[in-house]
This record gives sequence, C-alpha cells and structure tokens, in this order.
Amino acid sequence: MTIRKTAVNLLKKTGTLGYARKVRTRLTARPPVRIQPRHDPTPPMQPFPEARYLFAVGAIPRLYAGRTASIFAKTKLFYELAGVKSEILTMNFSGELDDIIQAARDRGALSEGVSVVNLHDYFSQQAEFQGQPITYPIEEPGMDAVRDPDQEVYRYFENGVYRLYKRFDGVGRLIIRDYFNDNRGRVRRDEFYPSGVVRRSTFFDLHHNKPRQEVYYRADGSAYMNQWLVLEGDPLTPRVERITLFDPDGKPSEVLTSPIDLIHLYLDRVIGTDHVFLTVESRRADPEVLSYQRPNVKQLYVLHNPHIVPPFNNPKRIRPSYKQLLESSRTVGSVVFLTDAQRADAEAKYGGRDNFAVIPHAARRATLDPSITRDPNLVVMLARLDPQKRLVDAIYAFAQVVQQLPEAHLEIYGHGPDKASLEELIRKLRLENSVALRGYTNNPSRVYQSAAMSLLTSAFEGFGLVILESLSHGCPVISYDLKYGPSDIISDGVNGFLVPNGDVGALARQVIAVLTDATLRQRLSVTAPSAVEGFTPEVFMARWSAEFNRLDAQGWQ
Repeated sequence: MTIRKTAVNLLKKTGTLGYARKVRTRLTARPPVRIQPRHDPTPPMQPFPEARYLFAVGAIPRLYAGRTASIFAKTKLFYELAGVKSEILTMNFSGELDDIIQAARDRGALSEGVSVVNLHDYFSQQAEFQGQPITYPIEEPGMDAVRDPDQEVYRYFENGVYRLYKRFDGVGRLIIRDYFNDNRGRVRRDEFYPSGVVRRSTFFDLHHNKPRQEVYYRADGSAYMNQWLVLEGDPLTPRVERITLFDPDGKPSEVLTSPIDLIHLYLDRVIGTDHVFLTVESRRADPEVLSYQRPNVKQLYVLHNPHIVPPFNNPKRIRPSYKQLLESSRTVGSVVFLTDAQRADAEAKYGGRDNFAVIPHAARRATLDPSITRDPNLVVMLARLDPQKRLVDAIYAFAQVVQQLPEAHLEIYGHGPDKASLEELIRKLRLENSVALRGYTNNPSRVYQSAAMSLLTSAFEGFGLVILESLSHGCPVISYDLKYGPSDIISDGVNGFLVPNGDVGALARQVIAVLTDATLRQRLSVTAPSAVEGFTPEVFMARWSAEFNRLDAQGWQ
C-alpha cells in the first residue's frame, strides 16, 4: 500500500480526513480576492496617558500559548519600557490560578508590574486562612481504594460499588472529590483551597452528568455565590439562569439573572470612576464587554485569528464569532489587527475606519547559547496538536522527505486533542524513528537553536508569532502562504520560503532542498534574525502609545 493510501485510510479512521479534505477543498475552491493593504508609518514614541490599563480574559490556562503569551509579553514591555502597570482581569473560576501565576512569574514570563485579579476571588472578599490546614487521608472507612498508576488519583469502592473519586496534588493536598450514586452517576464535586476548605461544590443532573447548581465558598467556609443552571440545546449545554450573591454574614445581597450582569458588576466595582483602557483579546469575552459601555472606559479589541471564513479569500464572509465585534466596531475605541492584510480585508467589508489599527507582535534578536549546535537534519515545529495547525500535512510531507533523506527527523512540540491520532499516523506511516511528538516545552529558545529549520502548516493564523521567534534564533522557516502573517515576515529565499497553501508536495520538496544544501541553510540562518527589525519592542511600544494617545485625545466625557 502506498504512503498516500495509508495516510488516507488512517485519517478516515481517526476522523481527521473530513477536516483535512474540507480545508484543502476550500483552499483550492477559487482564486483569492486580492486587496491592496495600506501601511501606517511608525509613529514617534509618546508617553502613555495617565490611566489604568486593564486586560479582560476568560482564563489563564496552565499550559498557555498564543494569545495568553502575547498578553504576558505585551504587559511586560509596557512595564519595562514605559513603567506602565497593567491588570489582568480573569472571569472564569479556577482553583489553580494562584499556582499558574506564580509559575509564570518564576519563569519570568509575567512581569512584577502586572497584577492578576479573578472575579471569584474578588467576590469572595478573599482573606488569609486562619488556623491549621485541613488534611484529608487517602483511606475511606468501609471503602477500598484503587490508585491510578500515573497520578495521585484514587477511586473508591463500597462492596463493589463505585462511590468516590479523589485527586491529590504533588504534596498530598486534596484537590477534587467526586461522589457517585448507585448508577455511577456523579452527583456532586467538591474543589478545595490549599487550606483544605471547600472552594466550590457542584451538584449534577442525575441523568446527564451536567451541573445544575454551583455553590462558591470563602476561605472561612461561608458561601459567597450560588448559581442555578438549566440544560438547553442539542447537545445539552448548561446555561446560568440565576446568580445569588451573599454578604460575609451569609445573607443574600444581590440576585442577578445572567453571567453578563455578574461580569458588569465585577467591572464596575474593579474600575469605579477611574479612567481605564480595557483591552479584550478573546472573542469569547465580546458579548460581556461589548455591552459594557461606561464614559470612563475606552475599549480596545485585538484580533488574533482571521475574521473571515475558510478558504479565507472572500472578505465579505465573516466568521460568526467575529460578527458582533466588527458590526459594532464604530462604537468601540479601537479594533487592533496584527497585519495590514487583515485590516484590508476588514475594510473591504466595513469600509475604512480611523479606529482600525495595525500593531504586530514584537520580537528581539535572541541571545544565542554558544553551547548549542544546530543539527543539520533536524526540523522542528511548535504548535498545538489540533486541526488548525494541520500537523497531518507536516507528517505526510515528512514521509516524502525521509524517502530521500533517511537521516532527517521532525520534532513537534506542543499539546492538544489530536495527540493520539497523530501518534497513530506516525506509526502507520512507519515514521517512529523520524517524527516525534515531544510535548510542551518551556524552553523554545533551545529548540530553535538546535534545528536547521522550522515549519508552519496551519490552516490559518492571526500573525504567526512562532515565525518571528524562530527567525530571531537564526532558524529559517518554511511556511504555507496562509492568512495571516507569513508573507509579512518571511522574505522568500532570504530567511525562509513560502510554499502554496495546502501543497504538501511543495512543502516536502522545499524541506529537501534546504536540508541538502548546507550553503543555503547557512545563508538563511545568518539572514533570519534581521527579520525582527521591523517588529522590535520599540516599534511595538510606539504604535501602542499612539493608539492610547489617540483615544485619550477624544476625551473621557
């Protein structure tokens, strides 16, 4: 069986083929609509206006990337280059947030000039826990425990019936406790503070294993919030229908009818009457913040992905998640794109706008570690393991590469839902000795310095920050010519190569061409770092300062 048939059969089995064919069919469906972008000259650096600088996000994941990393980098530059402190306001409940933030500070990713405030911590009126921490034993009277072989997870049986689940952290503190009924239906979940006090209790629908009521507790054990949920739609999805807040004495203080009301109350209390620049970088937060109109608040919205539907060649067809923002764009302070090309596409639909700004990500030339040598046969990718990144294309291309260059190898760094299907594809193509999934890395600098080149095969990007990061380390990039970003950064044949979007054969041929030409590799590597000159932190700060000053000059009503 040919490699191509093997890959197709596997993709059918794993469910990835439909997505791959859909994307590739759309990408070749018709020629792209080309619109001439306009370019704004770099403005002079100005002092940031006197105001508070807030960023609204849903959550900060433990293994964050992309959007969260860009917010951390942006706020760090604000503080280091302009002395501007920022506040990140998170909305979602998380018992791990404190630990995630401390880990980010320890790595130097999150500046000391940035504070993080969570909605739930704010409403819980969090205070220091008093007394000795509560400890929970592994053993449960009358039950027998089975430990998970890979983690501190225990499942408890009572005379053969599954009753209880417990998860402990690395130092033996209870994190989660689930209770089950006779039908193995989860009826309740408790989540804990590090002190051992219950932080949240969730009560589940007995038929659908979906939450129907959530109770949130302060460090002293008193409730500060209750949420009722109803199940709607197909598939059934919980929707909050009522929120009750409680004062420190446990008495109901306010009743709200939607999460939007709760978020508006949160923003009102955090912001008060101060002058605030409120930046939103996730479309999931748009419904809550777009409806939050206050005379002392200037709203800015940053787009991290394409706003048009695949195959990304018709600027009149807007992705549903972007419609609310773009159709409301006249009423907000700024809409910030990462590339001139994306702004041009937005203006083809909505017309020229003074509040449509372009501010690309920033990068510096990396300081290289002289102890690290490049492997002339190593190709790397840093990407989430999900369909957007089209890693099946990279793996299939590499099956062609190793037919001519058996010593070549591809290492993919990242995590995501496609891990199992990608591992199976690697096995089916017999690439176990040539392609490896390396998991999440905290040291991308070492990865890029070790490699001859990196690849980008995404279906779409908002900018492609990984391209700048790779080039800054002297690691040339071969990328699909996709929307948006690669053509703004890669000079074809100078610091890398652009190949036709979705053309796996062209991708493989270009990888082979670079791996087999040591002179070309060296030239690309030497010229790669110069690509960051148009994206320096100083240019980045000048553009952001200009946008904040433009809004400040409009007055605050």
